[in-house]
Amino acid sequence: MNTSTRVRDERLYGRWNAMKQRCMNPNNKKYEHYGKRGITVCDEWLDYKNFRSWAFKNGYEKHLTIDRIDTNGNYEPPNCRWVSQKKQQSNRRNNRIISYKGHDYTLAKLATKHGLDADTLARRLDSGMSVIDAVNKPLNHHYTMVKIDGDLLSLRQACKKLNLPYKTINSRVKRGWSVDKALNTPVRKGNYKRNV
Repeated sequence: MNTSTRVRDERLYGRWNAMKQRCMNPNNKKYEHYGKRGITVCDEWLDYKNFRSWAFKNGYEKHLTIDRIDTNGNYEPPNCRWVSQKKQQSNRRNNRIISYKGHDYTLAKLATKHGLDADTLARRLDSGMSVIDAVNKPLNHHYTMVKIDGDLLSLRQACKKLNLPYKTINSRVKRGWSVDKALNTPVRKGNYKRNV
């Protein structure tokens, strides 16, 4: 440990303290979802030096967060890992898991795979629509879907992924171009005068 840095100034110390507060302090706003549910911090990790040692041996980096593999399990070495915020969000207890064509997806992953906004997919399912209908119903009759790298994307998402101007590509499709031609014909840049 760098002796010129006080322990309390370490980012990891803040993560350790927040973990303890969630599990042990009834006045903590997250206590209801942790300590009140019976989730605890193992005795070994109540000592910061032990937690710090485990963290650095198990992949801790400043941008990662501690994640419980079993969301109903305790904070202890066999149940914890360091992951990105995005990965942790997909492991949340309240994350919606949806079965579609024999596979389980989080709502967010299923929406992305089929070119939908996660909120749109959630609203459709909450309204009573079947998963098949919620995934496959176009947003409106002009809505165009494109398959790129195995993902079904809206035309807007495809343009963003391919770094193409949506207005130009959408205009081409509305004029009757095939989606393939609209996406693969180079876009001219600048103002051009028509020949009279």
